[in-house]
Amino acid sequence: MIKEVQLKDFIAHRDTKLEFGNGIVVFVGHNGSGKSSIIDAVTFAFFGKHTRKSNKNLVRRGANSAMVQIRFALNSKEFQATRAINGSGQQSFSQFAIVSDGSTMLNRPIVGGERRQFGESMSNEIAKVLGLDYEKLRVAAVVQQGELVKIVEAQPKEFKELLNGLIGIDRLDLAFETMREVIAGFRDRLRDATDGHTDTDIPKVEELVNKKEIELKQTKTVLAEFENERKMLEDKIRQLEQEIERMEPLILQVRELQTREELLVRHVNERRIHVGSEVSRIERILKEAAGSLELLKGKDEVEMRLQMARLEIDEVQFKIEENEGASGELRGFLECSDRLQLMNGRCPVCNSFVTKVNEMFDTSHIQVEIRRKADEKSKLQASKIELKKEEKQLAEQDKKIAAAEKFLSNNAIGSDEDLAPLKTELKSKTQDLARLPKEIMVAGDDPFQIAIDDTSRSLATEISALRQHVTGFSPHQYSNAKLEKGNLSKRLLDIHRKMGVYQKAIDDSNVIIDSSRKIIEELQKAAKFVRTLEKIRSVIFARDGMVGISLRSWALGVISRQASEYASLFNIGISRIELSESAREIAIMCYGRQGEIDMDSLSGGEKVAVALALRLGITYMMGSNKLDFVILDEPTTHLDEERRKALVTIISEAFREGSGPLAQLIIITHDSDIFENSEVDQIFRFEMTSEGSRVSIEQ
Repeated sequence: MIKEVQLKDFIAHRDTKLEFGNGIVVFVGHNGSGKSSIIDAVTFAFFGKHTRKSNKNLVRRGANSAMVQIRFALNSKEFQATRAINGSGQQSFSQFAIVSDGSTMLNRPIVGGERRQFGESMSNEIAKVLGLDYEKLRVAAVVQQGELVKIVEAQPKEFKELLNGLIGIDRLDLAFETMREVIAGFRDRLRDATDGHTDTDIPKVEELVNKKEIELKQTKTVLAEFENERKMLEDKIRQLEQEIERMEPLILQVRELQTREELLVRHVNERRIHVGSEVSRIERILKEAAGSLELLKGKDEVEMRLQMARLEIDEVQFKIEENEGASGELRGFLECSDRLQLMNGRCPVCNSFVTKVNEMFDTSHIQVEIRRKADEKSKLQASKIELKKEEKQLAEQDKKIAAAEKFLSNNAIGSDEDLAPLKTELKSKTQDLARLPKEIMVAGDDPFQIAIDDTSRSLATEISALRQHVTGFSPHQYSNAKLEKGNLSKRLLDIHRKMGVYQKAIDDSNVIIDSSRKIIEELQKAAKFVRTLEKIRSVIFARDGMVGISLRSWALGVISRQASEYASLFNIGISRIELSESAREIAIMCYGRQGEIDMDSLSGGEKVAVALALRLGITYMMGSNKLDFVILDEPTTHLDEERRKALVTIISEAFREGSGPLAQLIIITHDSDIFENSEVDQIFRFEMTSEGSRVSIEQ
């Protein structure tokens, strides 16, 4: 039971203190006078929650802070809850304390603040004491406008939904959805643990395993075929290697035979070239020796003529030099004579008359001599040139003679008689050359036919012996065997590569199959677990599941019993109210002395009485028999005159002299006339003034 509520600067209340007693307490006042603020004060003091948009709206306009304090009694104990907030809406103080226990005064704080991280919560402690949290308190202790009669006027299906909301069954829906999220979260973790699979993927994973097992079987079949082909190729290669090993000595002898044949051909060709070169050399020596001997025959004459030509050249050169000297003297005389020429018959030196000039100073005579000397010099120079040409020709001829002498000396030839041995040798070499075959390319079937000396005959003998050893052997057999072995080796390498690919595919398939089987095993366990969760979800958390039905059955039983007790107090002729649940609805049945009473036959006042009895029954059930007060917020709203009067009458009679079903009933209404001439314990009148809400007590 609420004993006292104190508000300071809370919403519209500057400083309001209300003390309550047992019985009926009525708040009367116009809309906006601050009546409903008391509900917010109660819930804020208990749980720090309210119907306003934010905590800022709780602070009275113009104030810097707000405070509420509520004192209430429960059983034999008295408690006090206090909360304060600053202008920004933040809680500045909160405390829950026990005031007394029976006759013992305690005034001891139980908890302060909402430090949940330290395990301290004033709201949690109050919820433990009341047996209700904020949401349940709003359902059990506060009847909102229009909800009173709504219980009996609603359709059975709607009443079931309403009851579900009142007793908290709708929270099973949240749990039902939360369970869905739990299952989804489990499946998400399952995906992380199973490569993206969930319990619903078991058929898909099993299909993958079957597919991989089929692929594995096919791959093993192909691998076995490759294995057989590999063995066949290895056997063939082994046989070819044995054949090649057998032919290795023969191929070596064939190569040796080819070498000997090439040596024989080359030797014969080189021999023919050598003899031909010798014949050419001897012929050249004989020819050059004949010419050289012929040159030597004129050696003395050439030497004598060369000597005479050189002497004549020296003599002509001497005459040219004498000519140049005489020509110089004449040019000197000519210069002097030019200076000694007569000037008007007088001597240019002594100026005496001269009748005759000496011939040596006659310029014309001197000029004639100079021209004669020039002609003489030209002839001498022409003669010198001719002599030089002759000297050159004779010198060249002399060189040829010297070269011939050297050639003859080098070849030990002194006369024509020395040419006879060379001619004999030339004849022999020419005959040898005639006997040699022309240029050959191969040794032929009979190598002895081209043998010309001991070396070639020795080679021919070796060739014949080697040919006998390799008779019947073809190098193509060896080449073909080597080529076939190479081709088979390539095929074998390709087979090994393909076998590696298929073996990897087998290994990968085995890994996938093994991992998939493990995944299937995990998924099967998970599926079993999910089925259990789904069963729990459908049985426990579904609103029409076992828990929901049981909870409603229990709630309906409690509400029916308590509503029946309350109805008997209202003196309306109804002794029992029973709530029953069918598939999708809850039916309300009333019983009197004559048995079942049809709800449609009830008067408006009787329906209000039944509704109030049910509402009080719900309050009893929600409060777990601890809650002994109820707040009716504007209960007459939407009620006609008959029902309004019936409600006042029922409440007045039920709570007469404190014998009501609850210790305290707080009624908030703007309809002040309805409680005139009625028995109520306290009436508080609310008025809005310039200083805020003002509350007065009417006697």
